[in-house]
Amino acid sequence: MIDKTNMQGVMNVIRQAELANSRAADVSLGISNEQQQSRFASDLLAAIRSVNATQMQSAETKTNFEASGDVSVTDVLIDSQRASVAFEATLQVRNKVLKAYQDVMSMPV
Repeated sequence: MIDKTNMQGVMNVIRQAELANSRAADVSLGISNEQQQSRFASDLLAAIRSVNATQMQSAETKTNFEASGDVSVTDVLIDSQRASVAFEATLQVRNKVLKAYQDVMSMPV
């Protein structure tokens, strides 16, 4: 079951993809490379921080469940899955970036 916070995580991933698409449009509009790099770096950093916050929330929920039992098992499982999906999405982005880098490096000059 997808709740509001899970949907927000999915929407964040979609927004990141849309930002990457807008960067491609920026290239065609002539926005400078330095501006693109700083935007990409700040967007990437924001996405990584968001994933980290999701993982920290999951760990905190799990700790609260183990310590006091005030948190339900479903909340622990939902937070754990949310963190897992966010991490997997981050890995996929990393893999795509590495693949693009390898493709560029293997191009003949």
